[in-house]
Amino acid sequence: EGGGERDITGGTMEGDIAAGARTLYRRHANPDGSLQAYIAQGGVLPIATRSFGGIGVFAVREMGRFYRHVLLQKHYPHHAAVGFAHIGKYLHTIFDYLGVGDIAYNQPAGMLYPRENPFM
Repeated sequence: EGGGERDITGGTMEGDIAAGARTLYRRHANPDGSLQAYIAQGGVLPIATRSFGGIGVFAVREMGRFYRHVLLQKHYPHHAAVGFAHIGKYLHTIFDYLGVGDIAYNQPAGMLYPRENPFM
């Protein structure tokens, strides 16, 4: 193990994101200048990715519904920032202070999204 070279065959040089509670979020500016944001609380699973770049396997509560009713319907790009632990209440306050008019979040089971079919 000489020469100071790193062995990246077991994952990345940066390493996987540590498992635990995390919050995904994004603030986005639309072409008309309006702001929208989302906050999705969940966590990183303890699964080795063996991939290049700091990455992790994320689990978000009610992800299927969140994906359809927020990410796809509101045309968000498929990348986000990651916050440690469940910081949603702080992010919501900050986005509200910044004047973000549309702040979406992953709705708990039983709480419908606007336009979600209640019979599904």
